[in-house]
Amino acid sequence: MSQSTVSLPLCTSCNRPVKPGERATKFLCPNCHDSLIWRSEKCRKFSRHYKCVNCGFEGP
Repeated sequence: MSQSTVSLPLCTSCNRPVKPGERATKFLCPNCHDSLIWRSEKCRKFSRHYKCVNCGFEGP
């Protein structure tokens, strides 16, 4: 029997895994509309900054 691994998305702000069931959000970068931004519940709550890896756009 083979084991498969599941990779969780990482929060763009804190780089921690976004767990299933967490009140996180994901959206395309508002500037380039190319890169997917993930925000954990905690980073959203505290308005931590994020930076798009594609274009460098920074947001709250």
